[in-house]
Amino acid sequence: MKPPAPVTSTDLSVKSIMVPFRSPRDPLRIVYTYHMQDATCKCPRATATSARADAPRLLLVSYEFPPKGGTQSQWVTKLAVGLAERGWEVEALSVADPPTALLDEDLLDEVAHRVRVTRTYSLEPTRLVQAFRRLGGRDRARAGESAQPLRDPPHGARSYTSAPPWLVKLAKALFVPDEKVGWVPWAVSAGVNLHAEKPIDVVVTTGPPHSAHIIGRRLKRRLHIPWVANLMDPIVDYYALKPATPLNASFTRRYERRLLKHVDRATIATETMRRGLLQRNPDAAGRVGVFPNCFDPADFHNRHVRDSKRFVISYVGAFQLTITPNVFLEAVAALAARDDRFADDVRVRLVGPRDAQTDRAIETTRTEDFVDRVGFLSHAAATRAMVEADVLLLVLGPEPEASAILTSKLPEYLASGRAVLALAPEGEAADLVRRAGAGEVAAPNSVEAVGAALGRLYRQWQDGALPRPDPRVVAEYGCGPHLSDLDKLIRSLLQ
Repeated sequence: MKPPAPVTSTDLSVKSIMVPFRSPRDPLRIVYTYHMQDATCKCPRATATSARADAPRLLLVSYEFPPKGGTQSQWVTKLAVGLAERGWEVEALSVADPPTALLDEDLLDEVAHRVRVTRTYSLEPTRLVQAFRRLGGRDRARAGESAQPLRDPPHGARSYTSAPPWLVKLAKALFVPDEKVGWVPWAVSAGVNLHAEKPIDVVVTTGPPHSAHIIGRRLKRRLHIPWVANLMDPIVDYYALKPATPLNASFTRRYERRLLKHVDRATIATETMRRGLLQRNPDAAGRVGVFPNCFDPADFHNRHVRDSKRFVISYVGAFQLTITPNVFLEAVAALAARDDRFADDVRVRLVGPRDAQTDRAIETTRTEDFVDRVGFLSHAAATRAMVEADVLLLVLGPEPEASAILTSKLPEYLASGRAVLALAPEGEAADLVRRAGAGEVAAPNSVEAVGAALGRLYRQWQDGALPRPDPRVVAEYGCGPHLSDLDKLIRSLLQ
């Protein structure tokens, strides 16, 4: 029996929507509730986009999509809107009721009237966590709300599920490439139905989560259309996605090989990542390119710098795994103990979801008097916080894999025109900060090096001489030219 149609953007207009789903393999009806925040939720209502009637139709498959908050949803929003502006009829395929505590409803405004959104059910371990959070009344943290710290598991390990480390490791060991693989059957069924309504010309998948690429491969095979895979992070040799067991690692490498064997074109975020990918898969050399993290200049237009008599250092984003504020806070505490003027002037703003590990670090380093926990903000408010800072803090982990990372926040940091203090190993991010003349780079695990760099920036602030990123380098990371290149690449597959 044919599955009922998944919910589309036109349906997201009330507080709770009962969305009927049927398993692609089982006729059993599943009734699923899509919980929005309130009756005034700003949800797109248009079914049509601004594309011409004869525009080629592109299916963009991404688990990360508004109203889900975070950097990946922000990037996918820019990708969807950018392709629509370049003449594509964009149909986004995402998950219904994503199991997350972070929502950014403002991002929905950006896709309204430009992108049609279809959402489907997913069967995944985090649904259980989601159910427990709802029973406990901790289901959502809207942008701008002051959220309570997430419960932190032992030994400093942390994940978006707030589950114990052994349980997270077990879940990762059971699924390839990730635990979102339970989304695949419903998404593939929805893609086939959308193609039956009106033919799709090309499918573009983004990850992580990299299960989205399974959907792309199956739709390519069933619908006989080209497939482009965008890897925001590597599948193999990525610090945040380390396999739980040797067997899991073997299956993950096999998954990467199969992806690159079948995909028509693939893009990845940095040249270092591309080289690593091709070392493992040399046969894909002609089909893998670089699509860097980038910023939208419109996000930084008409932003006024707030006058402040304080030396404001802002970190925008989440702390996770080995990306922690501990070394930076130790450096702040040491410098404040030596310099009373610094202690009076400095203000550290942490913009992002709260977690117990960071709260403990603030308490341990006794920096409570210097630190403001702002909480999770919408993307628009987060970019405003960047502009209002004197120095923007970038933190990467000390792992060798971190040298390949050009985190998505760094281009936006540079676009804000603020100085940057980068706690990063030698590699892509450190090279860009230096090339842009944007500020200081220090080893992420050296309190002394971070303290010295912080001291230099403070003295420059006192003199009114903080560095500003070179506009010529900043312009290289504007999204416009890169989206145009991607547009040309995709169109070449239709010829």
